[in-house]
Amino acid sequence: MKLTPHIIAHLPYLAALAETGSFTGAAAQMNITQAAMSYQIKALEEKLNCTLVMRQSGAQLKLTNSGELLMTEYRYCAKRLGIVLDQLNHGDGKGVLKISTPVDFGSLLMPKAMAALKLLAPGLHIDLHTSDDNVDLATSKWDMAIRSHTTVEQEPIYTSKICLVVSKVYKKRCGIPKNIHDVNKHTILIREQAKHRAWNALLAQHELTFDHIQDRMILGNTIALKEAAKEGLGIALLPEFVVREDIKDKKLDVLLPTYTASLASKFFLSKINAAQLQSYEVLLRKVFKEI
Repeated sequence: MKLTPHIIAHLPYLAALAETGSFTGAAAQMNITQAAMSYQIKALEEKLNCTLVMRQSGAQLKLTNSGELLMTEYRYCAKRLGIVLDQLNHGDGKGVLKISTPVDFGSLLMPKAMAALKLLAPGLHIDLHTSDDNVDLATSKWDMAIRSHTTVEQEPIYTSKICLVVSKVYKKRCGIPKNIHDVNKHTILIREQAKHRAWNALLAQHELTFDHIQDRMILGNTIALKEAAKEGLGIALLPEFVVREDIKDKKLDVLLPTYTASLASKFFLSKINAAQLQSYEVLLRKVFKEI
């Protein structure tokens, strides 16, 4: 089927209907009457010769499988088109970079990166989102994401050493482990619902597993782990960039550095398939090499 302007023109109306779940809400969003909205959807279904919307009495409308497939492709194409439109008449180093990062990375490293980017590319605006949940770049508003793991082979955008840290308060109260085998005698601070990759890697070097650690205190994210360690609640295994300032200020001490020397926390850049994002990636990689 040939893609004509007569078909393309209907798609924003179907997108509004998919988002709101009702003809009334979609009509209000598109600033037209409900009858006009119904006409747009009916006309699109007739041109495509398929049902796109399940019309159920007393419930929100749902898209059919065909409607969902069409909307998935439309959102992806609209996202790419939006990036192109942002780039028109702008050139490299300008436009809007919409990026999602983990909470610790976004809170502690991105402000430094954004300050450096301001000097390199004054015309670049950054919309930053921080969350430890992986966002779906194909369907969300974010064009790029920095993540702590990847499913493809690629060079990390940033690598940080990992270190065991503890406060002087904890050391005075509980002492410190002399080696990794002693760790199970101490309170260990861990993230909630995490895979504990760093801990597993550290313990595996000494033929131990995470099950050997019995006294665990669970906290919500990396920042909470750091603060808990500073308060003397236990021992934490954290990326060096998270605790750098606290080590410098002697609020935290490093434990068993030779045991953690081979550990590293790596962050990888993901982006949607849009050539216009390449210049943003180049800038980000340049900045993170210097942080």
